Amino acid sequence: MLRKVPLIVVLGSTGTGKTKLSLELAERFGGEIISADSMQVYANLDIATAKATKEEQSRAKHHLLDVATPNEPYTVVHFRNAALPIIENLLAQSKCPIVVGGTNYYIESLLWDILVSPKDADEKADTSNAGTSARREGEDAGATENAQNPLFLPLAEISAMSSELLHNHLRKIDPDSANRIHPNNKRKIMRAIEVYQQTGQTLTAKLQAQREQPGGNRLGGPLRYSHTILFWLRCKQDVLNIRLDKRVDAMLEQGLLREIRAFHNEHSIDKSKTDNATTYTRGVLQTIGFKEFIPYLEQYNAANDQKIEEYLRLNAYKMPTEEHFKAQKPSSINATQVRKHKVAAQSQSEHESDRENEFELGSATNPNNTTATTPLPAGLDVLNSCLNELKLVTQRYSKKQIKWINNRFLASRDRQVPDLYELDTSDVKLWQTEVYERAVAVIECYQRGEICEIQPMPKREHPSAGLNEETSNYCTVCERQFIGEYQWQLHLKSNKHKKRKESLKKKERSNVVPLGTNAEDLQS
Repeated sequence: MLRKVPLIVVLGSTGTGKTKLSLELAERFGGEIISADSMQVYANLDIATAKATKEEQSRAKHHLLDVATPNEPYTVVHFRNAALPIIENLLAQSKCPIVVGGTNYYIESLLWDILVSPKDADEKADTSNAGTSARREGEDAGATENAQNPLFLPLAEISAMSSELLHNHLRKIDPDSANRIHPNNKRKIMRAIEVYQQTGQTLTAKLQAQREQPGGNRLGGPLRYSHTILFWLRCKQDVLNIRLDKRVDAMLEQGLLREIRAFHNEHSIDKSKTDNATTYTRGVLQTIGFKEFIPYLEQYNAANDQKIEEYLRLNAYKMPTEEHFKAQKPSSINATQVRKHKVAAQSQSEHESDRENEFELGSATNPNNTTATTPLPAGLDVLNSCLNELKLVTQRYSKKQIKWINNRFLASRDRQVPDLYELDTSDVKLWQTEVYERAVAVIECYQRGEICEIQPMPKREHPSAGLNEETSNYCTVCERQFIGEYQWQLHLKSNKHKKRKESLKKKERSNVVPLGTNAEDLQS
């Protein structure tokens, strides 16, 4: 007899093959895919956010793609309230929900009861309009009752306040949350204040109630679904770096420049207006794949894009060599952008020595045999700098994703964590045997109630276990704030702190004036 239909979750860094595996598993087990990506919920920017293509979406039903617009906020609470009813409906139909995406805290919100919102987590949203109705949830809850509270702040006032002022206000209403949240993390500070204003309870009190539930722990409430299978797609970092760079190059050929130009024109802002204007610090405007191109988009127009597109098309979408760029007359690129370009280029050379030939003169990068004297379109150097920055940021983000999975799934022994199975995607030639067939074997063994020869990854204790992670410490030497004892201890042991401390001591010693020294002696 088959066991209950499992909830399948596909984790992994950008570029590891999550979309490919999710499609194969959906076809194999008749499942439907739930996208857990904080940027793919927004319409447009399909190339920049690496959405499943229309052809890929036709192979299996996809949920929570293109359900929001950039002009309205879409938070993890909105996502959770839209996704949970979809999962429940699929399970009720004995269909396999396959959650896939790179926004790990979105995935975490589905697996555990960890979020705080004005309405109960198990309240069912209307799935036919989940993307819209969920966004309205909680916006007005409790506003009338709390308006008379002297600690209540109007929403417009909260949005306009600095992080420092908001953190000071949070300390008045919820000092424990103020200790737990970094003063610079404006988003989390605002969320803690909103919870208090919408519910009349502090975020600390609500989190404590979650932790006290059976199965709860320091990270929050219990596991929602015991029948969950986690797949972690991994790839050697040097291989992944090359793969990510090639993805960026391919995006340019797919029409990335046209896509971001259209998006920029539609959502560009009047910088003289600050009241509720969409800014480059909010939502989809901070998408990796868009924000890196703002320097180019603000300096050049669509007519210039066409000249660059024509040049790239004639040169097989290969950028000119550094020698070619240097030989050209400097464009209006500013010093900051030049520095960003140099940093990105240096980082690429460190990670990609095996790709150096791509940047040499010759047919590989210069199919039309253009020389260093061939004129380049205006702004091509700026665009190239933006592309290099995107490659650097994407690599950095992939490492951040790995760190999160390690900390939240493998280093939390006191937490109810489903089994996590590692799948190595480094060699694409071995995909069938090392990725797809292993994943299928794990799922089928689970369904039959059999012990699988493929074992889950072992769990370990996190170094912060037993330490107070809800306290803050300020380093007067380095003038920095640290949240949690673990980070504080790491900082005190760091070479940076020790060097800074020694430097200050030397400065103090040099400023000591020996007894008996006259003022005239100091001036001479």
